[in-house]
Amino acid sequence: MAPAELAGKTAIVTGASRGLGRAIAETFVEAGASVVITGRNAQTGAETEQALASKGRAAFVVADQGSNEAWNKVVDAALSKFGRVDILVSNAGISAPAPTPEMSLEVFRETNRISLKGAFLGIKHSLAAMRRHREGGSIILMSSIVGKVGVPGYIHYSAAKGGLRLMAKAVALELGPEKIRVNSIHPGMIRTDMTAGFPEEQMAPGIPLGKFGEPRDIANAALFLASPRGQFVTGTELVIDGGWIAQ
Repeated sequence: MAPAELAGKTAIVTGASRGLGRAIAETFVEAGASVVITGRNAQTGAETEQALASKGRAAFVVADQGSNEAWNKVVDAALSKFGRVDILVSNAGISAPAPTPEMSLEVFRETNRISLKGAFLGIKHSLAAMRRHREGGSIILMSSIVGKVGVPGYIHYSAAKGGLRLMAKAVALELGPEKIRVNSIHPGMIRTDMTAGFPEEQMAPGIPLGKFGEPRDIANAALFLASPRGQFVTGTELVIDGGWIAQ
């Protein structure tokens, strides 16, 4: 990839202090973008900002993706520091699996507050900033293969991720005339903190490519969707799972 693919662009990446979000933010910075990263942990966020700032332009904002007030701060920071918003990656999310009869309403609500409500708020606030320069943009919602197929114990996560899948399609139809593209990414088993408890040696034989993916696999897909290479791609679902759900 050419290092300047996102030169002159500003991206907001939520949940970017670790895991997939950090890999995406790092890839965007390497591609020339200015990146606002968000997260709820001030320490890890500051560490990530420092690491990314050594490669390009990055700023961290402590923010809860499900908070309307926090989104005001995030977009204001992007505009004040970098002058514009071109790309949104709504990545922040949580997962605490449990059998449905044992799952609390609070856990169900919190999962959907962060993923679904957070993406909705991110779109609303980022869209207002994108419209200021009238040059289009790219919105990427981080879903999951669990947003396409059912998995026991993940009723809350499936609802949230499945909602993101159709949210992307609905918004893509609305914003197409403004050249703002909206897509969802559906990772499978990727080596992150969230999948650390899953035994790869036992699960890998069930994945056609025979292994878990790396965060950079998802970051490269996000770069494609955010860059001019994906200029005719909107309303689509990009599954990155080593072929798992193709079976």
